[in-house]
Amino acid sequence: MSKQTEAPTKEISTLNVTAKKLYSEEVQAELAELQSDIDVLFQQLQSLSRQRLTTAGSAQ
Repeated sequence: MSKQTEAPTKEISTLNVTAKKLYSEEVQAELAELQSDIDVLFQQLQSLSRQRLTTAGSAQ
């Protein structure tokens, strides 16, 4: 795992622990769903970024 993704993961873990202490199960479920959506979008962004770099590299 790169250093770029390690720090946010640690922060997210800390936030999850805090959320469990502060929020009801319903809100925790919504937060987990949003986190899942964020993870999917981040993966899509990384994929598009790699495609763009590959396309830019082959265009030169």
